[in-house]
Amino acid sequence: MKHHIGIESLNLYGGSLYLDQEKLARARGLDPEKVVRDFLIDTRTVIPPFEDTVTMGANAALPVVKSVDRESIGMLIVGTESSVDFGKPISTNIMGALGLGPHLRNYETKHACYSGVAALDTAVNWIASGLNRGRKALVISTDFSRMHLNTKEEFVLGGVAAAALVSEQPRIVEYEIEKRGTWSSDVYDTFRPSAREEMGNNEVSLFTYMDAIEGAYLHYRRMSGEEGSPEELFSYLAYHTPFPGMAFQAHRTLLNLDGRRPKDEVMKSFDAKVVPGLKYARRVGSTYGASNFVGLAGIAGSVGKTNGRARIGFFSYGSGAIGEFYSGVLCDGAAEAIASMAIDRTLDERTEVSVDEYETIERTRESYIENPDFEPDLSLPAGLYSRFYGGKRRLILKNVKNFYRTYEWS
Repeated sequence: MKHHIGIESLNLYGGSLYLDQEKLARARGLDPEKVVRDFLIDTRTVIPPFEDTVTMGANAALPVVKSVDRESIGMLIVGTESSVDFGKPISTNIMGALGLGPHLRNYETKHACYSGVAALDTAVNWIASGLNRGRKALVISTDFSRMHLNTKEEFVLGGVAAAALVSEQPRIVEYEIEKRGTWSSDVYDTFRPSAREEMGNNEVSLFTYMDAIEGAYLHYRRMSGEEGSPEELFSYLAYHTPFPGMAFQAHRTLLNLDGRRPKDEVMKSFDAKVVPGLKYARRVGSTYGASNFVGLAGIAGSVGKTNGRARIGFFSYGSGAIGEFYSGVLCDGAAEAIASMAIDRTLDERTEVSVDEYETIERTRESYIENPDFEPDLSLPAGLYSRFYGGKRRLILKNVKNFYRTYEWS
């Protein structure tokens, strides 16, 4: 079995629009400082009507695949809970858009926010088995929220796509592939029973998340034979972030497993071990299945060069439910590899929308769902297409005719 396996290249795509969380809070009659402090979200992604999970995934992946021979990619797996079709996997749409060759396996994975790590684990195991025959795997996680105007859920929404090239030449993180802890249950915490609905019970979701992180971490320690608190075992921790503020609850839960800690002690540890991984999550809002990739990019992009190979603990959670705790080691060139993707610059180029514009965009996109024929409005919001897309080779949804979706590069 091969052991030196990890992420060679990683990119994030946070869309072309963002909404300021403080401005949304004021529009809803809430204290903006408290909203930001509780959820740790400064801005959240808003997806224009001519983008979807296909375009987001392809736009995240294009800079990754441009730097390698496309024939070297032997597997494409896309994790999502926001697919545009219940039968045809969006991996096929993305494969076609990226111009990948026909001799590769491609499929879509689903398990709520665990879908991205499910895809990653499959890719890692494929390479570890040797069946890859030297080829690489492209793993994409792409999701964004449904419409929840004037609800308490509105403040923990957003979206992002991540694309990771997994190979035997890791440059960002090398996974400890035999160290993993898992916890599963059958529960309805959050779920999407239709293309329009996103349901959930916040209390059930919170407690299930906490049960999952405790169960997965204790199982990890048992399976790895390692003892000690996460502070002792890991330089950094990347938790699943349905919203970044949830990472504090997760960290406190793990630290208290070996004896209750005072809140100020937990906060100090959180600032040192977790906050670096929230760098990008605070700008996109909910990260769904891409959480661990977003956290990894944040860590690599925040800490720069490390003294030795910093160890990272990852926790992934998917409603329904599953929790997994696994680990990896940050590669020496991780900061440079992340910097080459210019993630910060792309996020800086996004256009801010007002609360009114955001509501119009959400209602417009909602009107397209399950509509057999439509052509997305490229003028919403005004000037966006020419600023962010025109001539910059970003994928958009051109039209839908009798449910057939056509995409094109700008």
